[in-house]
Amino acid sequence: MQQKAGQITVAGMTKEVTFEPVDGPINDLINDAYRVKYRSSPYLNPMIGARARSATIKIMPCK
Repeated sequence: MQQKAGQITVAGMTKEVTFEPVDGPINDLINDAYRVKYRSSPYLNPMIGARARSATIKIMPCK
C-alpha cells in the first residue's frame, strides 16, 4: 500500500497529511450510513457503488 503525501487546510490551519487507500469492513459501515441518510435519494446507488467504494481514502496526519 503506497501512501501519498499532501496538505489539507481546515479552519485556517494547514497540515501535512498522507492519503491511504481504505479496504475492508469500514466500507460496509460507510455504505450502511449512506443507506440510512439517503434512502430516498435517486443518487444512493452511485454513492455506494464499486466506483465510489474504490475512491474511499483515509487522511492521516504526518508524524
